[in-house]
Amino acid sequence: MENSQKQPHGLIMFTMDFSVRLPDTDAAGILFFGNYFKVAHDAYEAFMESIGFDLSQIILKADFLILIAHAEANYKTPLRLGDKATVELMVESMGRTSFVLSYVLKDLLQNVAATVKTVHVTVDKENEDKIPLPEKLKEKLESFR
Repeated sequence: MENSQKQPHGLIMFTMDFSVRLPDTDAAGILFFGNYFKVAHDAYEAFMESIGFDLSQIILKADFLILIAHAEANYKTPLRLGDKATVELMVESMGRTSFVLSYVLKDLLQNVAATVKTVHVTVDKENEDKIPLPEKLKEKLESFR
């Protein structure tokens, strides 16, 4: 389930529910550390589609690409096999050619399991030079700041 919600401080946040499945875990039944990035990326794809920027269409038809230039995660408490959880996505900042997304992964009791941050850069599809964020994308991202 995905949705957008207004927070008490006025920011709008995109949320997505997920479950920890067996192939996502390590031998101890805990969400494998690299899969926190997969959950974040799944939320990113759903978010982009919700604001009218389906990544598959960008890759196939647009004259630009949105690349991930940096990613980081901090792990707080483990998510285990069978856990139901939520990822909250917010636009942290925007520059001329890039934007930063922050994600908070929480269990059902709202305990923070991890935080993730990704930096996205727009580039020309042909030469991969940085280009300004497309105006329509900028407007949509701005509404989640």
